[in-house]
Amino acid sequence: MAPRADHSLPKPWERLVDESGYYFYWNPETDETQYERPTCPPPRNFAQGSCTIEFDGASRGNPGRAGAGAVLRAPDNTVLFYLREGLGFATNNVAEYRALILGLECALSKGFRNVRVQGDSMLVCMQQVQGAWRVQDPKMAQLCGQAKELMRRFTSFHIQHVPRELNSEADAQANHAINLAENETEEIAGGFRRRIY
Repeated sequence: MAPRADHSLPKPWERLVDESGYYFYWNPETDETQYERPTCPPPRNFAQGSCTIEFDGASRGNPGRAGAGAVLRAPDNTVLFYLREGLGFATNNVAEYRALILGLECALSKGFRNVRVQGDSMLVCMQQVQGAWRVQDPKMAQLCGQAKELMRRFTSFHIQHVPRELNSEADAQANHAINLAENETEEIAGGFRRRIY
């Protein structure tokens, strides 16, 4: 595919597509990448309404190299933001909580006050966050408490467990995040790619 004419990106930048189908620019001389911005801005009132947060964590080895990923969607299911955070060495359960927290923090920072959250972790969605299971591990208890504190800052909040096949985009972000340095985060504007049910 021919590179897009973009005078803000001097040669030798090239326009490429990553494994998830996202367009980005790559400079072969410096190995620097820059993801393409959306072709149209979010609606001006998008922060006044609601959003859906999809979250997932990944750990290669469990424990092992880990990443957290989340996707923020508008009410019509268009993607607003893709979120990634490198976690260094962590378990999958820690990665799941960090992904939830990543999504909640982003939603609050964008001004959302009504959120629906979904993930494929039964542990996070059903048992611990909703109080059905007691959290005994100190690290997990700290993360659970942090998530609950963020939840209380929303006007309305709903969390639900979904099958893995309905959480594939958040899973993709988590797997990308594994390659990030610990505490490194990425926020990528979604370009309004719409999920088709």
